[in-house]
Amino acid sequence: MQRLFPLFALMLLPAVVCADAKNPTYDDDVLPILKQHCVSCHGNDKQKSGLNVATLAAIKQGGAGGDVLKAAAPDKSRLYTLTAHTEEPKMPPSGTKIPDAQIATMKLWIDQGARENSGAKVVMPEKPKVNIGLANVAKGKPDGAPPMPQAGKLKLDPPYQAKRPGAVLAMAASPWAPIVAVGGQKQVLLYQADNGDYLGSLPFEHGQINSLKFSRNSKLLLAAGGKGGASGKAVLYNIETCEKVTEVGIETDALLSADISADQKFIAVGSPSKLIRIYNTADGTVAHEIKKHTDWVTALEFSPDGVLLATGDRNGGMFVWEAATAREFHTLRNHTAMITDVSWRYDSNALASSSEDGTVRLWEMENGSNFKGWAAHGGGAASVRYAKNGLLASTGRDRVVKSWDQNGTLQKQTAALADLGLRVVYSQDDTKLISGDWAGNLSWWNAADVKQLVSMDSNPVPLAQRIQAVEALVVDADAKLKQQQAAFTGVETNHKNAVAAVQAAEARVNQLNAELAAANKAVTDTTNAANVAKNAVPPAKAEVDKFTAAVPNVMKIEAEKQLALNAANKVALDATEAAKKAPADMKLAEAAKKAAEAVKPIQAAFDAAKKAVADNAAALKAATDKLNSVTKAANDAVGVQAEVAKKPGLILPQIAPAQAAIAPAKANADNQAKAVAPAKAALDLAQAEFNMVKARLDRLKPAAPVVAVVPTPAPVPMPIKK
Repeated sequence: MQRLFPLFALMLLPAVVCADAKNPTYDDDVLPILKQHCVSCHGNDKQKSGLNVATLAAIKQGGAGGDVLKAAAPDKSRLYTLTAHTEEPKMPPSGTKIPDAQIATMKLWIDQGARENSGAKVVMPEKPKVNIGLANVAKGKPDGAPPMPQAGKLKLDPPYQAKRPGAVLAMAASPWAPIVAVGGQKQVLLYQADNGDYLGSLPFEHGQINSLKFSRNSKLLLAAGGKGGASGKAVLYNIETCEKVTEVGIETDALLSADISADQKFIAVGSPSKLIRIYNTADGTVAHEIKKHTDWVTALEFSPDGVLLATGDRNGGMFVWEAATAREFHTLRNHTAMITDVSWRYDSNALASSSEDGTVRLWEMENGSNFKGWAAHGGGAASVRYAKNGLLASTGRDRVVKSWDQNGTLQKQTAALADLGLRVVYSQDDTKLISGDWAGNLSWWNAADVKQLVSMDSNPVPLAQRIQAVEALVVDADAKLKQQQAAFTGVETNHKNAVAAVQAAEARVNQLNAELAAANKAVTDTTNAANVAKNAVPPAKAEVDKFTAAVPNVMKIEAEKQLALNAANKVALDATEAAKKAPADMKLAEAAKKAAEAVKPIQAAFDAAKKAVADNAAALKAATDKLNSVTKAANDAVGVQAEVAKKPGLILPQIAPAQAAIAPAKANADNQAKAVAPAKAALDLAQAEFNMVKARLDRLKPAAPVVAVVPTPAPVPMPIKK
């Protein structure tokens, strides 16, 4: 009984009738096509535009427009591009395109060197050297920002759009940049790994893409595929410039698997030819051919350190090879059906493989033994990937994505996919799982809880429609942002008001405490001042008493001195009178003079006594005034003391209620504070969503004018052996 496996469903066998379908020649295969469609206008009898295609020699001479054939370069040969309708003027001029199978034969013939006949020697033009090899293989994250496509380099409008999405046969995640690559019809679709945003596409004109791999430094992307039964190519792109670096492949069938070595010196490819070819990236020459497999080579991958190459085939055969020499390193036996995927652990010491037998197996590289294996997906496991943290993710026919530890213990399992799971990868930071299924659906899952974050199909709509959709998202995101801004402003205002209320309550308590302290200090100060004032009264009274007590004494002395003065004045007067009566008596005159002299000291004593009385009276008055003043001051101080002593009693009852108001104010502030973080988180989320969709719109708006989308037919599954 035959089974269908989606991995190779797009390998369609074109109906080309050739003498040798894999090695066409001009005489046997191309000339019959030209005779049927071209020779009537470009033959020996008629040469429109000076071109004759009736002989190979004539073709090589070209026409009025120059050369039309360049060996090994179909895309630079107008003989092919005009008939394939990829360049103007399209031929035949009637607009009816010649059958695709015949165009494929012509392309393969040119690609293989444009041989004239089976006996002709083909001299392939020397390819220019490509200097992308690395002297050393760096471990861990490279320095600097991870490489992302430069602005304006990606094709934002998909050049091809199928009637419906095709099966996701190829998917790869950049090791360090947030990019996921998905294979499509004649294009590589690039998505933002963090949010599923469609970034743009890289052209792959060779047909269906069956394999995608990023280089270990994430600067390069390798796409491999082709047309089933016709041709296969592997194309290497610079992820920043989005330009083709080189392409390799002399295959006569579509490539099924490919990878670039860690040192970027080799590209290994596998195909239905059962061969593994290892090409030099420098010049595209074949470095090694490995002929060990007995069936289609369906999976291969270089180890992260670049030392080994693991390969698997449709018959369940697995091998590990020395990458530099292509010598066999291990034969890995245990799978019983097609190998669908291989993935190296980041230390290069372990290899994971998935198979149509439903199992995932782990292999160690010291002895090549299968140290773990478990039934992962009923009906068949289609993909397995190692994360940097050592976990593994897988998907398969049971339509789920699962994550495992290295003991094979199930960690997480997603909800059911829309169809058979085909591919799964981890994002650059291991936080997301991205899966693709048979129906062409892409899903982003949160790795921690396998919550689905984004879901879409792998068939991007034209640019104009995406712009329109993103503009609507911008309007919606802007409305949500404004709503969240208003909500946050309200919450923040409530919180600020609540905090202000707490501060006001605390300030009131502090104020009352300060007022109480000041009032208590004022009581102390006024008490001290009253005591000082009262203490000043007794000395002042004593002073008054002292001068009051001295009044009798000084008055007595004054009276005594008055009597003495009166007596002396009487003696002097009597002596003067006597001298007047006897002016001639010298003795009387002398006595009168002496009596007058004797009066002076007595007069002075009297004056002094009199002054003493006046001084004592003045001192008594001053002391009395001072006593009155001190007494008044003491009375005033006592009055102030009594008034000030009332204030603490007025303040103290206010403190307890003010303190009691703080706790509910703080509780309210705490409740308001709890609302701030969620409101801010909601605002930040709304801002981030707005920024994201606005950035998407800004990136899409400056894009080149929208080109017409060329519909391609939906893929048709082909049966393969069980």
